[in-house]
Amino acid sequence: MANQKEIRVKIASTKKTMKITSAMKLVAAAKVNKMQKILIQARPYGNKVTQLFTDLQSALSEDELLTNPLLAAKTEVKTVALVIISSDRGLCGGYNANVIKATNRRIETLQAEGKTVKLITVGRKAKTAFSKASYASQGIEIIESFINLNSIPTNHEASLIANKAVETFINGDADKVEIITTKFISLVNNEIKNLEFLPIQSETTELSNGSDAILEPNATTLIETLAPMYTENKIYQSLLEATTSELASRMTAMSNATKNAKDFINKLVLAYNKARQASITQEISEIVGGAAALA
Repeated sequence: MANQKEIRVKIASTKKTMKITSAMKLVAAAKVNKMQKILIQARPYGNKVTQLFTDLQSALSEDELLTNPLLAAKTEVKTVALVIISSDRGLCGGYNANVIKATNRRIETLQAEGKTVKLITVGRKAKTAFSKASYASQGIEIIESFINLNSIPTNHEASLIANKAVETFINGDADKVEIITTKFISLVNNEIKNLEFLPIQSETTELSNGSDAILEPNATTLIETLAPMYTENKIYQSLLEATTSELASRMTAMSNATKNAKDFINKLVLAYNKARQASITQEISEIVGGAAALA
């Protein structure tokens, strides 16, 4: 059993750690509350942009679809680029580990199909994980890495990531682009999502309002105008979902760490009291023994 001094040092150290985790929990709670409001406001806009783009796609003929490089599916997919959205910081439980595991599973599936995999990483954790020599030896190339992003995602950052993915697709460096991110469900739950990004796939086959629409100037021109907005919005929505999930995971992780620290302190206090009682008992025994020897 450790002596009383060692136990006191452990108690003091654990209390300091608990103060840090408690403060981080409060900071994460404040940030996730703010991000939730932003996400709730952004979701309807994102859904509307997606629906509008889908409606315009449904108004195009097959020949018109082939004229737009972002809409035309490749006849043979040999190379797939994965946009992996992680975080720059840790201390958020299994958030980054889950993203990396999902990416590894997707890479294994694509390689089993004989496809080459390229990566666009977002966040320091993904860059660090996939910069290892073991991935390079498999021919997995990191095309671009985006790190040190703002705590609240911006349209400018989304535009940079989207432009890189679009450039990779149009230049023929990848025949398909997918996004691996997390979807925020609740403060204690999020879901890994694998989203098809490029080529842009239509989700419906007819106009959502159920009637023909008069388009001015025409669907092709509108598609070309809205395509950058659509790709940027897709990345922006993914960043918002991922950031909110990260903050919620960090809040939960710090809450659990604070609780574990408190439980550990209680155990140390109990051990300290036992050690103190044992010391007192020993001293009394020594006194009694000494008195008996003098009698």
